[in-house]
Amino acid sequence: MRSRHILRAVQQAGFTLVELMVAIAIALFLLAAVLNVYLNMKNTFNAQDDLAQLQDSQRLALTMLTTTIQSAGYFVDPLNTLRNVVFDDPPTVTRADGSSYTFAKEQVITGTTGTGTGAASDSVTVRYQRASGDGLMNCQGGTYSGGTSAVTVNTFRLNANNELTCTLDDGTGANAPVALATNVSGFSVRYGVDTNDDGTLDTYMPASGIEAASPKLWGRVYTARVTLQFARRNADGSAGTATVVQVINLMNKK
Repeated sequence: MRSRHILRAVQQAGFTLVELMVAIAIALFLLAAVLNVYLNMKNTFNAQDDLAQLQDSQRLALTMLTTTIQSAGYFVDPLNTLRNVVFDDPPTVTRADGSSYTFAKEQVITGTTGTGTGAASDSVTVRYQRASGDGLMNCQGGTYSGGTSAVTVNTFRLNANNELTCTLDDGTGANAPVALATNVSGFSVRYGVDTNDDGTLDTYMPASGIEAASPKLWGRVYTARVTLQFARRNADGSAGTATVVQVINLMNKK
């Protein structure tokens, strides 16, 4: 009889407090390890996703900038039409800040020098002629179907939301700016200029320097060096920046 009571007592015995504490400590250790692996994987995934979006934004921004800026000065029929006839009408461009700029006769590119990042960054404006159905895109990615040939004016700048925007004027007044890329914290443009008019590019200058020269040097611009700064998230979750630089040749430089 006594042996049966002892056996029953042994069978009903539970864990001691020490055993429970050890078991809880091991479980917490394993949970912490699993949580750490999860957080690392989540940060890596987010960083890779941000990188993919960043690369898409970079490609789109550089494609539109390159396609548009290199078209500066293009006109439809150079065999039968003179450049000074096509670009004889000097349009007035109204900027986002309310200021305006009037192109000189035959001038096809201009810009402003900013004082910082975001909406205070640089801007660049170009004009060229398009014909209906020629497939030449504007800075918003659209083609022209207006019938007779028309000179289009395209302006790139950043807005207060750190978006690279394009404003288009096909001769009927400027449309509302369209955002091309987001998380762009800085946009600057330097222009490759032939300062001594010997047919060779010899220096890069900001728009303010070209405007300050007498006479203004816009007619001697051969290239535009564009720098974009994108906000990004690093693999450890911290904030960072990615900078891309593109040199764009003006193919229609006379």
